[in-house]
Amino acid sequence: MNILHYNNTSQSFKTFKQKAQAETPDLIHIHGCWSWKAWRVMLWCRSHLKPVVISPEKQLMPWHVLYRYWLCKLPKLLIFQRWMIKNAHAIVAVTEQEQQHLLSIGLYPSAHYEESWNDRVVLIPDFQTCNNYTKEDMNALYMALYQKVLDSHSFMVMSEDDKLAESTLLRLGLSQDHDSQRVMLEEAERVRLLSPDSWRKILLHAEEEGILQEIRQGASLLQIAPQAITGIERFPMRGKKNNLPLLTDKALLKPHLLKEYSDEKHADTTDIFVCKVILNFIHELQKGTLSRRHVADLYNAIRFNDYNEKKITQILELLKERKKAARLLQIIHETLGLEEGFIPMDLVNDRGTWKIKKILNKANIQ
Repeated sequence: MNILHYNNTSQSFKTFKQKAQAETPDLIHIHGCWSWKAWRVMLWCRSHLKPVVISPEKQLMPWHVLYRYWLCKLPKLLIFQRWMIKNAHAIVAVTEQEQQHLLSIGLYPSAHYEESWNDRVVLIPDFQTCNNYTKEDMNALYMALYQKVLDSHSFMVMSEDDKLAESTLLRLGLSQDHDSQRVMLEEAERVRLLSPDSWRKILLHAEEEGILQEIRQGASLLQIAPQAITGIERFPMRGKKNNLPLLTDKALLKPHLLKEYSDEKHADTTDIFVCKVILNFIHELQKGTLSRRHVADLYNAIRFNDYNEKKITQILELLKERKKAARLLQIIHETLGLEEGFIPMDLVNDRGTWKIKKILNKANIQ
């Protein structure tokens, strides 16, 4: 575990960037919160997918906030401070009083919100102010917190090899015939080289994304028995991600038009099924609830169904979703190795495809 500490009173942003590029830390711990430099560090961490822990060091307590409130603190709260607190992956309080305040903090010290800006406020007292509590005890609590943050955001600390190995395991776990298994077994050498730490990250991420069963199935085909991930302490997932399988009994996007055009094109049941999967995938993407479970479902629908490619393309064209579908298939072709012989339409790799990749990356999918 490689942790980089940043103190905005003693370090410049340039120095921080040099250290971060040299040490490639797993997590950044920012001490202090009112400096513009701390905001720049937070922005850097967000763009580089690095988890952040913030220690306000009592600087958000009422007596500190009220000092030069109107000219200094309020503008900073509105511009960046509230955003930093909301987006931190954990916040450290050194007293129970500070912890309770951070859980109900508002823009003005006497104004409290019922809903916390960030409910991940962890109490770690300073060993110098507590009896029967040593520096080693404090450090142990910090290390436990860092591990909990990393386990809660495993995708952020996965290496490129880990991500490739996860894709190989997923594709192998989804395989339904010996030919597809044989091709993937040739690519599986990287999986055999995974460390226990890499397996931990992959399995935790797979559980979050709803693909744990497929990952374990892929490992089983390689005769690998990965470690169990039960009993690992993590923060609750943020956001509204849906890691349940895609609906296939109805289309969530343009259902009436799909029925009209599928009847017009005399599409059979399988054609309609594949169109529904594609439309529901696009629906989840637009809602911001997409997970890798849905990527796996789309791969399965395209790879292992016998459908009329021309009719599917025509229906999606009439629904004005063909180009978006082609972009999605381009991404699945790249990440899960969907073979060209199983792709029902010409792929599209343009700026729109790049934007979808960016969305998937920010959503910790791939």
